[in-house]
Amino acid sequence: MKKLLLTIYFSVSSLSFAQVGINEANPHLSADLELGSKNKSLLLNRVPNTGAVANPVNGMIIYDVAEQCVKAFQGGAWSQCFWKENAAFALTCASAVFAPTTATQGQSYTGTLTIPYTGGDGSAYSGQTIQSNGLVATLAAGTFSTGAGSLQFSVTGFPVTSGSAVFSITINGSTCSSITLPVNPGTPVLPSNITLEGRYFIASVYDEDYSPFTAPTGPATTARPVAADGINETLVDLQGVIPTSGLTVYIPATATGSGTIGSFSQTINVPANLTEDGISRNITLSWSSQSYNSTTKSIAATLKAEGGTLNARKLDVNAGIGNDYLGVLLGRFLMPNAGAQKGYDVRIIAAIPDRMFNQPDIDQNFSHNFLYLPIQAEDGNVWLNHNLGADYTNVNDPKFNLGKRPTSASDYNAYGSLFQWGRKPDGHDLIKWTSSNIGTPVNTTITGTTNDNPIDTRFIATGSDWRVTGSTTLWENATSANNPCPIGFKIPTQAQIQTYLNASNISNGINGAVASKLGLTAAGTRDAGLGNISTITTGTSGLYWSSTAGSISSPAAAALQISQFGAPSAAFFPSKGQGISVRCIKE
Repeated sequence: MKKLLLTIYFSVSSLSFAQVGINEANPHLSADLELGSKNKSLLLNRVPNTGAVANPVNGMIIYDVAEQCVKAFQGGAWSQCFWKENAAFALTCASAVFAPTTATQGQSYTGTLTIPYTGGDGSAYSGQTIQSNGLVATLAAGTFSTGAGSLQFSVTGFPVTSGSAVFSITINGSTCSSITLPVNPGTPVLPSNITLEGRYFIASVYDEDYSPFTAPTGPATTARPVAADGINETLVDLQGVIPTSGLTVYIPATATGSGTIGSFSQTINVPANLTEDGISRNITLSWSSQSYNSTTKSIAATLKAEGGTLNARKLDVNAGIGNDYLGVLLGRFLMPNAGAQKGYDVRIIAAIPDRMFNQPDIDQNFSHNFLYLPIQAEDGNVWLNHNLGADYTNVNDPKFNLGKRPTSASDYNAYGSLFQWGRKPDGHDLIKWTSSNIGTPVNTTITGTTNDNPIDTRFIATGSDWRVTGSTTLWENATSANNPCPIGFKIPTQAQIQTYLNASNISNGINGAVASKLGLTAAGTRDAGLGNISTITTGTSGLYWSSTAGSISSPAAAALQISQFGAPSAAFFPSKGQGISVRCIKE
């Protein structure tokens, strides 16, 4: 008996650490359980009715004995019967009523839409949200009456244009394609000389098998876990949230004149399948009336959750980025622009692997195991949240913390690598920082010998350009052979750096730069002639390469230069052989 129990114990234990197959020798890596029989089926739990299941959670599937059908719990409610249609159910579209019966362009509307129906069967229905012309109609999950009844949507927002807001609504297989709310002419929230549009990223990740990273070929999903090679690495666990106290966000603006925007507030629903705790939440975007002019690059707004913290779904690295590198859409607010309707997207995204993540360097060491998060900066562009090679991004460093901002301009854990202009991330860039003004290159220096295609990890110290043949295209774009940024990202041009400076309005040197959305730090420079880390600039100044170089014969390239005091500049830096910081922008 003991031998039998021991055998069973080891059998169950072995199954608990791998995929399980029943009549299937090689179960799919993305499935916990795969059935392989060719002449048998899966038999679900038979329950008297949905009320018999205490504390249901999204993802449950049952056979409802009372209605003799399969049902699923999704979106916070039990679904109707699978494969069982109620042909008698119908929305009475002609009797749909808005209250109030009209809205006004640019003015807040709060009301209801009531739609009668016939043929209800007492089953549950899921909630839904529909947007039109700046208005959001929201139906909470509920239960149909038996026979005749009505559904009531809450309708809120600021109509963008005069004319009408037209909603197409489908419930239980019945559709009302054009329920129309008249919108009277009024004063737009946003005058015609300013347009708002943009996105906000919430980093939310859970993954311990993300290597090797496979470049995404389709849209991001919430699937988790997604096996990379079946071998676990350092756990990346970051819960992204929207708190009830609110976050200050900056919505990118394009203004061609001056004026005043009106106050605005809009609430949308985030479904339960996009939250980590399975709780659907409403989120609200709002701003107060504020003035602007032609130099305005963004407006300040507040993004907050209603009724409790929104815990965004944690994403898998290999599933949660997508081929557009924009992650998963959590919700979309409709901007009250006077012209074409545009949106402000709130998105969840997983970590973005370094270009050399889990790939051997020239010396066969795996030294670039860095992960980054995207952020939208003051200029409206998407950047990486840290310098390439920062300790906070190094999964093998005890200070690894993806969401950590620099604590100050001299926070050396955020300094990262120092690159020679145009070189690959081949190991010459790596620095081990031990204090705010002391760092040690991971690899040695070779002096006096230029090389167009270095085949080792050494820093080439020549005092000028590290190449024999000058080039202006080594970092030209995301597909350039020497681009050190993650897939989909690149080194910013001089013009893009200047646009960022114009939008961020940094005026008080490196302390202002670290307080900006990008959190730029004072890693300083590595000398082009000797390969030493400067004791003058390190800890006091920040320098960041652009992809813009001078002529082929020129040893200079443009860089963001942030001194201890004053306004930064996007000027040319004399030597491509100097080692300075790199921050990447989405192409």
